[in-house]
Amino acid sequence: MKIFANYAFVVFSIISTSLFIMEENLFADSSKEERSNNQAEKDKKKNDKYQFLYEIGPFEGFVSPDFTLPDIHGKPISLSQFRGKIVFLNIWATWCGPCRTEMPAMEKLYQKFKKEDFVMLAVSIDRQGKSVVIPFLQELGLTFPVLLDTDATIQKLYKIRALPTSIIIDKMGFVDTREAGARDWFSSDMIKLFEDLINEPSLDQLATIKIKD
Repeated sequence: MKIFANYAFVVFSIISTSLFIMEENLFADSSKEERSNNQAEKDKKKNDKYQFLYEIGPFEGFVSPDFTLPDIHGKPISLSQFRGKIVFLNIWATWCGPCRTEMPAMEKLYQKFKKEDFVMLAVSIDRQGKSVVIPFLQELGLTFPVLLDTDATIQKLYKIRALPTSIIIDKMGFVDTREAGARDWFSSDMIKLFEDLINEPSLDQLATIKIKD
């Protein structure tokens, strides 16, 4: 009987120890799985954040939607071909009074910065196209690049509600500033804004700086 009791005690000890080890491993695996899930959640949040940062949209802080439109000579021009430059995008029409008012200042701005990392794209939404646009440009002595959008597709793409609307796009393609209505684009404040944007490094310049560091 004593021998049986000792044997039973040994068996009970072995089973208890095994159960403890299994339970310890179970908790260890659970803890490891929990850490893995937490890290996966952090990675997902991080990716979602970066995805938001590069979301396309026509408003400040978003990547500007790309488009391709013909200029007054029929040459197709795409917004994306000017990545690395500051783009002054202006949506207007010849019948728009405020558009006419601000264009002399736009011409001065263009003349000042046209040799810098700066591009002006004035998109006309006149249905008659160049037949009304070219005489208008000649009348006001305007020389900055003009694109023709006779179907007014850019109105929907950039959610234009008023004319003129001007959108300033930085070197990385993000919408920096959006203005509805006529502005004095050659005021000291506006000149300072464009100078600051032009002096910001482009993607290529940032990569060069990083390599040197």
